[in-house]
Amino acid sequence: MKKLLAFTLAMAMVLSMTACSSAGSSSEAAVQKFTAGTYEGVGRGLDGEIKVSVTFSDTEITDIKVLESNDTRLVSQPALDMMPERIIEAQSLAVDMVSSVTFTSRGVVEAVKDACRQAGGNMDLLTAKLDVAKAEDETIETDVVVVGLGLTGVTASMSALDEGAKVVALEKASVAGGSSKLSGGFITAVNSNIQKDYGYELSIDDYMAYYNVSEDTSEKKDETDRDEVRAMIERSASDIKFLEEHGVPINKEPTGFGGPMLIWHFPATRTNAFDGYAAGADHIDAGIRFLDGKENFTAYYNTTAEELIVEDGKVVGVVATRKDGSKLTVKAGAVVLATGGFAASKELMAEYCPDFPQEWVLPYTTSAMTSTGDGMIMAKNIGAALFDEMWWMDIAVEVEPDGHQTYVGDTFNQVINYANYFVVDGNGTRAFSTTGLYGPRSIGMAKAYNETGVVYSIFTPDVSTIPAWIEEKGKVDGDQVIKADTIAELCEKTGMDEATLTAQIDRWNAQCDAGLDEDYGQTNFTKVLEGPYYAVKVKTSTMGTIGGLKTDSNNRVLSTDGTPIEGLYAGGELINGKYFNQVYMSGCAQLLCTDSGILAGSQAAKAALK
Repeated sequence: MKKLLAFTLAMAMVLSMTACSSAGSSSEAAVQKFTAGTYEGVGRGLDGEIKVSVTFSDTEITDIKVLESNDTRLVSQPALDMMPERIIEAQSLAVDMVSSVTFTSRGVVEAVKDACRQAGGNMDLLTAKLDVAKAEDETIETDVVVVGLGLTGVTASMSALDEGAKVVALEKASVAGGSSKLSGGFITAVNSNIQKDYGYELSIDDYMAYYNVSEDTSEKKDETDRDEVRAMIERSASDIKFLEEHGVPINKEPTGFGGPMLIWHFPATRTNAFDGYAAGADHIDAGIRFLDGKENFTAYYNTTAEELIVEDGKVVGVVATRKDGSKLTVKAGAVVLATGGFAASKELMAEYCPDFPQEWVLPYTTSAMTSTGDGMIMAKNIGAALFDEMWWMDIAVEVEPDGHQTYVGDTFNQVINYANYFVVDGNGTRAFSTTGLYGPRSIGMAKAYNETGVVYSIFTPDVSTIPAWIEEKGKVDGDQVIKADTIAELCEKTGMDEATLTAQIDRWNAQCDAGLDEDYGQTNFTKVLEGPYYAVKVKTSTMGTIGGLKTDSNNRVLSTDGTPIEGLYAGGELINGKYFNQVYMSGCAQLLCTDSGILAGSQAAKAALK
């Protein structure tokens, strides 16, 4: 009887397992099978196609080689290196993205997936969620903990080490960089040794006059501290020297953006200031190589700081969560927040930048996808003061989002970008100067969109090469790009008012003839001539946010009552509200990251070691 019962139970278990297998996957299906060989796959990165070759045995992925990628060097390289390794190690496509290089990571996975399909792989098995073992929670101690390893965190770590402090850095992403890594890498400085050796002179007073006039074009309440800006500019020459002394070489030919002020300092690893996109990656790469060789420096990646530890009114550390879900508690004498802005957070953009069209927030930003306001929120939760009004940093006029998710780096956007010369709202009224400063331009763009629901850039063939490119690439789709032979037809297709658009074109053409834009001060006088007319939906993309935490002259974070929070320092985009209002000055973001990082790291170390 016992044998029968045992047999019955055994059969029941078999039947139960069979039923489960039919609902999910059978034991036979759980064994991966490929048609052995090498296959090429294609995916989409940030700036175009990513091509890979994938080699398979009968049961495994044995090799992945990246054959082609247009994504920016140094920025994309971690994903191009790490994603194939992760996929091969896990024998799965459900691996973690390299979090600071998300688009490239996804492109690699997409390309490998394409090859796996060709090899006849079991796609359900390849994409099944992986179980990750959770490590033990851990508590460590240090003198200074730096949260974030963009340019601010890198320079803060360097200066804290210079003071003799032991430094632990926490980085949310898989690699260092933040938004600085995605920047042009231009660092504004006045009276640097590089400028002097080059034979260029500019006074602090002259630069500040330019700065003040530019900032005064802002429309929102002015919360800038011009004395603090001047102090930063006065330190800028020593900031450049600091970088060079800490393994970050600077090119010996300063430059400017189409103007006479040669104030930009860019990486020595670039042959010229515009040698490809994202030269900021070179600064980060050099800085991390410098730090990695230091005995008293330890970096934890894939580790997200979530809470500041406060004891007796003093910040004494950070609680963070690692990728596997385990906790890392870092007890420290002082904390430096270098977490950047919040341009990649739809929730915080809606809360703090409500004027920015919310459907444009993602993926249309050149800031890091890790820029989700972590430091600002952690500090706010312990009573830190925030700027009353916040804004976004405009980067360019871009093609509006469509169903195909045209990313910032898409070829279409590269063609449009700054080339827009006549931009109107949904009624046909000219909206802003395309050659204006970032702030006024983004104000005009947001107003036009929020009031009329669409913004168009209008091109005609006689004065622009863009229509020919649009036709060649087959971009006329009746929605994103509208073509018409007459203004009347264009207005019928777009909903613009014919009388308004006609009057606006006539006025603009007259101002082009006079060489003076009385409406917005635009300096590009490209007329709108005879049709056909091309109306392209456009938007503004962000490269960060303006506002964040309030700090004193030593970069100590201030509480809502105006007093410094002991043990808490901050720098970079996180504190840029007192440096920019709505107008970001080109090159000053990277200067602020460098300067505030150096100052915050030094002050934090001195406080921790006293």
